[in-house]
Amino acid sequence: MEDDIQATILQLLDVISVEVAANRNQTTQLGEEMRSEFASVRREMRGGFDRVDRRLGNLENRVETLETELRDFRGEFERRIAPLEH
Repeated sequence: MEDDIQATILQLLDVISVEVAANRNQTTQLGEEMRSEFASVRREMRGGFDRVDRRLGNLENRVETLETELRDFRGEFERRIAPLEH
């Protein structure tokens, strides 16, 4: 009787060890898939941030150009109006 119980326990331990090994493989595969997904998301985010940086750079250039044009206009305006005010 004890031999039967011991044999049953050993069979159950074999089943458990096979299941644990299978789950390890699945966990490893899932981990690889998740890393791949995260890498993809990181690439997309990096690309999005790069686009935003480029657009902000373009916007800064436009603002600087407008500021320069405004300064030039004010200078020209002052040059033309100053003699009329005196």
